[in-house]
Amino acid sequence: MRLIVASNSAPRWRDGVGLEPRSPGGLVPLLAGLLAEHGGDWVCTVPPDEPAGSAEPVRLPGGITIHQVFERPEVLVEHYLTVGVRLMLWLFHYLFDTSATPSFDAGFARAFRAYEQVNRAHADRLRTLASGPDDVLLVNDYHLFLVPEMLRGEGLRHEGRILYFHGLPWCEPAYFGILPPALRDRILTSLLHCDVVGFHDSRWAQAFIACCERYLPGCRTDADTVRLDGRTTRVTVAPFPLDTSVLDAMRTDPRTVDWQTRLGELAAGRRVLARADRLDLWKNQVRGFAAYGALLEEQPDIAKDWWFCAVATRPTRGTERSDAHRQQCEAIVEQLNNKYGTPDRPAISLIYPDAASTRNCAVAALSSASATLVNPTIDGMNLVSKEALYLAPDAPSVLSVNAGSYEELAPYVIGVQPYDVLATADALRTAMALDGAGPAPRQRAAVLSTLAGRGPAGWLSRLLGA
Repeated sequence: MRLIVASNSAPRWRDGVGLEPRSPGGLVPLLAGLLAEHGGDWVCTVPPDEPAGSAEPVRLPGGITIHQVFERPEVLVEHYLTVGVRLMLWLFHYLFDTSATPSFDAGFARAFRAYEQVNRAHADRLRTLASGPDDVLLVNDYHLFLVPEMLRGEGLRHEGRILYFHGLPWCEPAYFGILPPALRDRILTSLLHCDVVGFHDSRWAQAFIACCERYLPGCRTDADTVRLDGRTTRVTVAPFPLDTSVLDAMRTDPRTVDWQTRLGELAAGRRVLARADRLDLWKNQVRGFAAYGALLEEQPDIAKDWWFCAVATRPTRGTERSDAHRQQCEAIVEQLNNKYGTPDRPAISLIYPDAASTRNCAVAALSSASATLVNPTIDGMNLVSKEALYLAPDAPSVLSVNAGSYEELAPYVIGVQPYDVLATADALRTAMALDGAGPAPRQRAAVLSTLAGRGPAGWLSRLLGA
């Protein structure tokens, strides 16, 4: 088997070191792990804010070759921000105010031509790399929806297997129907050129099958396959594993130790309720803070014994909506601190780590937690929910039932409906009352097995059905 992967995300590497995963899970570390085990080629998009380098492949130790796709910055912005963020991310996370958005006008048509251009560049590069039936092409995420069509449609033939993995949720048919019929059907039929389409959670897999069923006349479906025009696509569930060895190394990293000291000073002897997430709209920080505020309103003395540590990082490329979301978070934290905290003992701290130590700060916060909160409105998986269980196994964790990871972690967490502020407050009260009584010792082996899975190779085998 020869592995060729394609992603919009571009990995980092250093001479003499090779690929540098930036976290203990997620797409880039997973792909890096796969290629470290198998060797192979990685086609990726150079971000618009990075200078164009050489078009020559970058060859790394271990038989890994990086192939960079360069496009004009204005093309990449339309591809990533207009189509990727303002349409795809908001669609799959149910974030549209449909009284006003989306609007499929001439501006969107121009942006979609840029989206097609980037997809075409990836497909062309993949076609030059593919050589035979033993190739496995792994295409990742919504940035590259049209690549399978461009490899196998239009009368073309690709002999090797094509896999697509979708890291986001997949929305239900009625919401997916927001898209214009031509675009909606094109995305679905492009993905059905793949041999396998994978998701983190069975709910997202079933929603995808339901969309095919509803919008593609002539398709035939069952529990895990879709058949259309003589092709059969297997739809499977393969949640990303957690690389616990990376977390173990990060615990003792000097930057993590420094953050542990700084956070300990802020805690000032109090127990820690921790969360760590990017300030994405669906991470639902505002309702999480409001739930803690409801708890404080009933029991103001909690602020004497507990400190809510919220580690936050900004989106890679923000929008006016993410800016407004950040301002809402800061406003409610300030309001609650004015009411329940003091200048030297805040009830809640919203902490923005520097870019170089973001992951270290998150590891320090989660490691010190006596309870954790992860309450996205909806999430493809949610890496932090897994990190929290590994780093602080005795800390009860409140987890949204709409996180993709909930399907795996349900036996070990306190599930909560993420839109219900009062129910979240009740769940936090329960978690904090347990006071370090997380999963029982006999469950911990099962927790660790669930979190780590079988590593990148095991994940790929699961995707392949091996």
